[in-house]
Amino acid sequence: MKKSVRYAALLSSLFAGTYGVSAKLYAADAAIAANAGSQTDDKSVKKTGKAAQPAKATAMSGTASHEAAAQQPVVSIAEKPGPKPLPEQWYTGSLYSPSPALPTPGMIAVEPYVAAGLPAGAFDSNGHLNTMKGAGGQHSISQFSLAKYGITNHLSIYLLPTYSYSWGNHTKHSGLKFNDLPVEFQYRLTPHYTPSITLYFGVNTPTGDYKNLSNASEGVGQGVWALRYGVHSQFALPFFKHAMRIRLWAQVRHPVASTKLRNITSYGTEKGFVGRGHAGPYGNDGGSVELGITKKWVFALDLYHTWSSSNSVNGYNRYSKQYIHSRTGWSGAFNVGPGIEYNWTSSVGGIVGVILPVAGHNTSRSISPQAAVFAVF
Repeated sequence: MKKSVRYAALLSSLFAGTYGVSAKLYAADAAIAANAGSQTDDKSVKKTGKAAQPAKATAMSGTASHEAAAQQPVVSIAEKPGPKPLPEQWYTGSLYSPSPALPTPGMIAVEPYVAAGLPAGAFDSNGHLNTMKGAGGQHSISQFSLAKYGITNHLSIYLLPTYSYSWGNHTKHSGLKFNDLPVEFQYRLTPHYTPSITLYFGVNTPTGDYKNLSNASEGVGQGVWALRYGVHSQFALPFFKHAMRIRLWAQVRHPVASTKLRNITSYGTEKGFVGRGHAGPYGNDGGSVELGITKKWVFALDLYHTWSSSNSVNGYNRYSKQYIHSRTGWSGAFNVGPGIEYNWTSSVGGIVGVILPVAGHNTSRSISPQAAVFAVF
């Protein structure tokens, strides 16, 4: 009997420790919990802008504990571990991991990024790395701005407008290009922000250039609508005397049609080509860890896999007088993304880091230093 009570207390303590920090999201979660009749102390670990109510929370917790104790058999206090709440921790979010749906209607989250692409070879079909000059493609720089708006306390809309510029590898520069635009709805199944489970569903709109290009470097789109869907989980745990947040996710992009191709395209065709291209599904999956060093400083690490299925091209080149039927192979890469976060306040923070492909096949290898600023309103 004593062992079962001890294990139950330990389990309760672990779940209590997963709730932790940011007061603005905690306030929203507290309102949700009150409406649902829940007594769970769910302080979110995302960014906040309000002060917490520790005295009130402590009082509620004490009352609940007193009532529970009155209903349970008497157990020695020394045998019951006390609650171990997480220390207050501010987060920006790791370089690559997605985030849950926002917990409050009207809440806005923005995160502008700047990322460079430094070619560092290419992986062949057997996974061997070719580091010969030019094997990794072109240099590039991209600017993308994550924007998210809370429609309800469970549903958010997400946009990711992206601009890119590439040059080098014996071809002309691309000029400033607007890429395909992701639009996504995010629905959080759980009433709290952490731990949480969020479902994603949306589309990629074909806004990027993909055909009749001056050179292949100008291709930044696929020319087709693509469905976006996935799942995301987030939770926080105590790590010695620090807070640690973990995210796990899997996402898929699935083109829904083929597209007309003409001349030089992002599908690898050359001048004089007329035909159609069909892009295969692609996506990513992985996990991230954010470990609080102090309340403001956080070490972040992404570990994830990107993959792409075969693309196919069918058509005719009027210059070479050849019919063309080609298909690419599957490609993929495993990536590591260390970063350091610094949070000026509970609502504003920044991160710098680098994405490093460490293994892969049938894909170029590009090292990507990145920096971003995150804010919620």
